[in-house]
Parts: sequence; C-alpha cells; structure tokens
Amino acid sequence: MNVSRVAILGVALVAGVGAFFLMLGNNNEIAPVQIVEPVREETVRVLVSSKDIQRGQRLSLEDTTWVVWPKKAVEPTFITDKDAGARENLENAVARSLIVKGEPLVNVKVVRAGSSGLMAAILSPGMRAVTLRVSPETSSGGFILPGDQVDIIFSPGRNGGGSARTMFENVRVLAVNTVFSENTESAHIDGSNVTLEMSPQDAEAFTMARGAGGLSLVLRSIFKPETELQANERRSSNVSVIRYGRS
Repeated sequence: MNVSRVAILGVALVAGVGAFFLMLGNNNEIAPVQIVEPVREETVRVLVSSKDIQRGQRLSLEDTTWVVWPKKAVEPTFITDKDAGARENLENAVARSLIVKGEPLVNVKVVRAGSSGLMAAILSPGMRAVTLRVSPETSSGGFILPGDQVDIIFSPGRNGGGSARTMFENVRVLAVNTVFSENTESAHIDGSNVTLEMSPQDAEAFTMARGAGGLSLVLRSIFKPETELQANERRSSNVSVIRYGRS
C-alpha cells in the first residue's frame, strides 16, 4: 500500500476518534429535562339532582347526590358540602319548578318541608291561586296542561247581553285537577278543575266574572309570532255570542 494513503487513513481515523469524544463531551453539558407537574385545580362538592324532578314533587335523599365541581365555577346560590346537613335538610322539600338531572340545586327552586303547603310553594311571590271548573268545550278540548299559558274569555250570562271579550291574557296554569307536573306523560288531561295564577286584583275581577257569566280558557302558543298581528287579525270588535241557535 502506498505510504501516502496509509498516512491519510491514519489522519482520518484520528480525526474521527477525536470527533467522537468531542460529541460525548458536548452531550454531558446538555441541561437535564425538567418535568412540570400539572397544577391541581381546587374543587368543591356540590349537591345536584340525580334525576329529573318535576314541579310540585317532594324530594327524597335518592333524588340528590354530591358531585365534584371546580371551585372557580361554583355560584353563591349552589348548595355545597360546607353546609352541614344540607342534603338531609332537603328531604321532603317541594320543587318550585322543573329541575333536570345533574342540575345544581339552589334554594330558590325548592321550598323546605314544613315551610308552606304544596300550592303555596308553587305560586310566584305575591301571586294568588284561583280555580275554574271547566269542560272540554271551555278548556281547549282538555289539552291545557300545567305550565301552559292561557287567555281567559268572558261570555255574559243569558240575560246579560253584550259580546264575549278577553278579560285576561297570558295567565299561567298551575295545575289541572291534582296534576302539578309541567312534563306529564300524557298530552291530554281530562280535568274538571284548572288552577290559575293571578295577581290579587285580577283574582278579584276573575271571581266576580265567574259568577256573572261563562269563562273559557284559550290555549296560547309557546312560540311568539315573527310579526305582530294587526288589530283586526287579533280579535273582532263585534263578537256575537250564539245561544240556542239565536245570535
């Protein structure tokens, strides 16, 4: 082999070995990788419903449960485990409105046992409950359910004369017979008594009208019209009451 070639190979070998040891030295100088542990979020146990609770339903221990909730997302109205005996104190309380499964329980939606009766718990503050005996003809065929909104039309008595007119609009239905639930399994209740929510002044006028003529309930749609109805489309200014085939 040529001496020059041997010298070149020797120089290359020495350079390679030197580069190898230089690389090992640089690797030893690399800073170690720091493992950052995630910050643990502070949590609180919140009392929630374990199933759908209907309006007017009395609560039991099985209807509620504790769940872990992020502390920063807890509202002041939530019931937390900081309240001693909070879950036990809600036993036999009455739901003011529908509470869905998993919804945090708040005091404004329940009335604790012994504080008032069932109907008094469902009523909005300052309102009154009045009852009207109805038939399918005077209650939209019986399709009026608790939670619906209705208009009340007054028809004068046989000797009163005059025309039918709308006395009250957008009145909340509290119950039909003894059914208080807003989400009944049936879309039709054969009820003879409908309980309505009214202001004290409207309740007085309602009671007087109930003895002076006939009252009918007209079911309102849950949807608002896209455009306001014109006056002549809302109602006729001259509605005749037909009695026994005579106008």
